[in-house]
Amino acid sequence: MLNGLQSCASAMEALSRQHEVTASNLAHMNTPGHRRMLMKFAEQLDVEDGTEARPGMTAGAPTADFTAGRLMETGRKLDVAIKGDGFFAFESQAGVMYSRSGVLFLNADTKQLENADGFPVLDSSNSPVTFDGIESGLNIGSDGTLSSNGQTLGKLGIISFEDNKKLESVNQTLFRIGQATAKSESDASIVQGARELSNVNPLTELIALITGSRHFEAAQRAMRMISDSVQENTRS
Repeated sequence: MLNGLQSCASAMEALSRQHEVTASNLAHMNTPGHRRMLMKFAEQLDVEDGTEARPGMTAGAPTADFTAGRLMETGRKLDVAIKGDGFFAFESQAGVMYSRSGVLFLNADTKQLENADGFPVLDSSNSPVTFDGIESGLNIGSDGTLSSNGQTLGKLGIISFEDNKKLESVNQTLFRIGQATAKSESDASIVQGARELSNVNPLTELIALITGSRHFEAAQRAMRMISDSVQENTRS
């Protein structure tokens, strides 16, 4: 019976974590560049040697789904989206970050193009992109080339990786390189005046919430039944 209680408790804990991840997906379904997070479940293993199976299950760390999101045209010159497999690179205090979100802003003081966090976007030579002009005069070609009034200013960097799943998630839109290996070239192209939205499907997430809630309730009922049975045996 104690094994049954442990099994129910571990299931409820894992399902609670799944609920949090699913709720987060729904909350960021309109966030540009957001990648849907997925949960994986496995048998619990013995704490000491990591081989012996124990009653119940455990939830692993969430992993990102890197399928592309829908493109939304905005007409805004500093909105850029990537078509194909690739990421924009941003310079942060914690090192280079990678994201599918190309919602950029011009810093009036530094003249650098930045994201909403204030991280400068990097060009193809890993240097911050600068633009001393007005937003309406900036053109960004499909290959990432930046120009204004016929003058070439630089080229946005697009980084592709051998295996995106080896990237390390930082938050809803940013990734570190982790164990991933960058490719020498990228076949991706850039669309100016558009944003790539989250790849979350609200219907899928709502179904996952309902299913997860029912499984949680079933585990809760089973735990209550086992607990009642233990109490009855103790009294007798």
